[in-house]
Amino acid sequence: MIRSTLVLLLALAACSEGRSANTGGEDPAAGRLVGVWDATLKVGRPYPLQLQPSQVTAICGTIGLIANGTRSASIEDVASATQLGVYDLPLSQIGLEWSGKAAFPAAAASITGPGTDTSPASGSDSVRILLNPGSEERIILSGRYESGGIQGTWIAQSARGTANGSFSMRPHTRSQIQSGRC
Repeated sequence: MIRSTLVLLLALAACSEGRSANTGGEDPAAGRLVGVWDATLKVGRPYPLQLQPSQVTAICGTIGLIANGTRSASIEDVASATQLGVYDLPLSQIGLEWSGKAAFPAAAASITGPGTDTSPASGSDSVRILLNPGSEERIILSGRYESGGIQGTWIAQSARGTANGSFSMRPHTRSQIQSGRC
């Protein structure tokens, strides 16, 4: 499963070269999410009901997003998303053991600009990324798109309680993969 995810992420990276690709038919703010992102998730509060608490407090990985051109899906969060994609994040290392069915690790993202009902007039755009849409154990990343990246918080809810923390995302660069850093 990790191999197929990596192949899909590499295909996204090859097509976008880590840059945003706005096709002109979409909101320019939403087009800024399209591409490959290096992501870091830090744990603020782990799940309270874990058999073995994780010793890891931060993970790094990649999220790849493309424009959702059809906006038709059976899952409401996916149908309303402006971007769809996949991720490669070792969630189990921080106790977020997603037990998805025979599916790949999916992501659905949306962005809203300043002056909308969901974004303050601070000049930054609000970003919402949902990992594992339609799953019982999904993770919601909520943040702000500022120059050079996205900063925010994440929350995960499951039968084991609620876990949360912070995250940051930066446009993907080849040197980060070669050096092994996020």
